[in-house]
Formats: sequence, structure tokens, C-alpha cells
Amino acid sequence: MAIYGRGDFREAWLEKGKSLFGLQRFEECKEEFEVLMGSWGSADEAIRDYYEKALFECRKKARVDYYGLLELPSVCSEMEIKKAYKKRALELHPDKQGSEEEKTECEEKFKLMGEGLEILCDQFKRDLYDEGYDKASIEERVAAANRAAHHKHHNRGGHY
Repeated sequence: MAIYGRGDFREAWLEKGKSLFGLQRFEECKEEFEVLMGSWGSADEAIRDYYEKALFECRKKARVDYYGLLELPSVCSEMEIKKAYKKRALELHPDKQGSEEEKTECEEKFKLMGEGLEILCDQFKRDLYDEGYDKASIEERVAAANRAAHHKHHNRGGHY
């Protein structure tokens, strides 16, 4: 009621965000706070924080389950990942499928398994994935880490 009476009532919006998170209604929270971000909310750190957390949770929910695709538990070794990838790749190879529909479906899964192998066999990427990041966010973070390392290397000063 407070939000409808006064659209910029910060405390009411924060309580609504807290409630939506408690109910795991992240998409609704994202949509509601997106409207705020277009107006007064972008200047408020707590409002921005709810919006960014809701965005993160929506992306996390929509991401590919690489462990499930490879039929692995999340506590597995790199060797187990590679072994599972080979097994699943033989099962899902598009050339081994009968109909065009099956080939198309398997091509997509085959591609996703390759992405999963790349992410899960790189410890930095796997840690990010396990924290809940999706492929695009992982790529952004890897690029940022590479830029930071490159910048640090070039700013050491002096010659060897």
C-alpha cells in the first residue's frame, strides 16, 4: 500500500525486494526494480543492489546445468569430467542420430557439452560457475582478469 501511495518510498521498496527474494520470485523482483532503475532507483545503492542480485539470480536460473548435461555430481575431478564428456559425446554425436530432429537436438547438446568441458576443466571458470555465474558472466570476468593481469605486467616500471 505504501508503494502505491508514494512510489518513491524507499523503505517500502526495500521490504518488497526482501520479500520477493524470500519467496524466490527473482524475475518479478528484477522487473519491479528495473522500473525503479529507470527513475530514482539508480541513485540508491540498496535499490541497485537488489536489482543486481535479482539479475544475477535470473541469469543463474537460466544458465545451462553442465553437471547435469554431463551426468556428473558437482564434486568431481577434471579426469571424471573428461571421461564423462567422452562418454556423452559418443551417445549424443549428431551423426549417430536417426531423424533430423534428433540430430538438431543432439547438435545443441553437443555444443553445450563442449562449453561445459571448457568451463569445468578450467579451475577459475569452474569456481565462477559454481558460484552461480553463467557463461557470459564468466567470459566477462575472465576478460577483466586478463586485462588486469596485462595492465599489471605493463605497469611494473623499469626494464629487465
